[in-house]
Amino acid sequence: MRLGSLRLGLAVACALTLFASRARADIVLYDRDGWGVFTRGQAAAFYQLSLGDADPSSATQQFVGGVLSSTQEANPSNNTLTLSRVRSGFVGSQIGFGVRRDISENVHVDSLMAVSLQDVSGGRTVDVPEGVDFREAWANLVTPYGSFKFGRMFSIFGSASAQVVLLAYRYGIGNPCVAGGAGIACGSVGAGPLYAAFNAEMRYITPRLAGFEAQVSVGDPVSGQDANYTQTPLPRFDAEINYDKHFGESTRLRVIAQGITQEIARSNMGAEQTASIWGLMGSAIIEASGFALGVGGWEGSGIGTTRLLEVPGGSDSISFDNTGVLRLFRGYYGNIAYDYHGTRLAGGTGIVYVRPTALDESANSPDDVLDHSAEWHVVFTQQFDALILTAEFSRWTERWHSDAHEIVNFSSVGASFNW
Repeated sequence: MRLGSLRLGLAVACALTLFASRARADIVLYDRDGWGVFTRGQAAAFYQLSLGDADPSSATQQFVGGVLSSTQEANPSNNTLTLSRVRSGFVGSQIGFGVRRDISENVHVDSLMAVSLQDVSGGRTVDVPEGVDFREAWANLVTPYGSFKFGRMFSIFGSASAQVVLLAYRYGIGNPCVAGGAGIACGSVGAGPLYAAFNAEMRYITPRLAGFEAQVSVGDPVSGQDANYTQTPLPRFDAEINYDKHFGESTRLRVIAQGITQEIARSNMGAEQTASIWGLMGSAIIEASGFALGVGGWEGSGIGTTRLLEVPGGSDSISFDNTGVLRLFRGYYGNIAYDYHGTRLAGGTGIVYVRPTALDESANSPDDVLDHSAEWHVVFTQQFDALILTAEFSRWTERWHSDAHEIVNFSSVGASFNW
């Protein structure tokens, strides 16, 4: 929920509406002689009222993780927050264009270029430009022996939680990420679910056999500007194995297991100091007769509460302390939903924990590190053809290791046009 790293948009769902091969919502512009061109996208706007505590303050420590960057919007007399905004949704305004080439009867290439508007509220301050994010640019060679996908795409690790988040926040806002800045919203990311982010990758995807599929990717490694962990001697490795099976006409089961590892390094007192990022995540989703239930959890080192090796900006980092020691994290999340002829009611909850390092627990620590973020939410959507109306409420609770806390309630109503 920090302004620096999340301003580009913790929009997990952006990927899931745009990164797959041709979807049911695609508008085909051209289909002839083995070539096809299509488009997909969404326009959305929501009114949101935020009420509750502003970020806590301390004369001796800075609060790391969890803050809404609400200092300028806070009531100075009682440090509370009342914020009325019109924002983009968890899936922001976006458009994508794809090209398909049929090479043979069994081999084809899909591609996609996707562009997202950072937020419809970017004009609130006259000196803030409307940000444009070129989110995806990839091609995918599909053969009977598997697929080879290359370019900029939604990463593997963390996307298992995105599929659970989308049971409630396919259309909606949830946590806006930051109080005053422009940016695509976070949904429930930061209180259990993770944002997989977009990354340059080369990925192999096996054919699905008896419901099972595996994926492995070699990606451009991430680095942390804080603590000088800027050296990346090896690429980032993500992997997934999933099971996706339909039972009859109305029942579907998905089980997803994911992992990530990467080595980072820095220069420390004239010597190279290395550390290893790692993470494991699992999700399960069952759908039957209009009901859907999804749950999951994860654990990892150096990941952060929202995204891999998150560095909010400035000098603070939730991923490692001032000595460069990686913090450990654990998260849980779940959603349940019911659909009836275009009407969906969904609810869910999640929590993420931060394990402090020895420096964090010492009396001379400069940081007050987040202990946990938790939330619960209810979301109502009504679909009329390609138009979707949404009403929702979510309640966020943050607590730091000093016992400082923050509680904020988010209520919003809005509309989306999806194609």
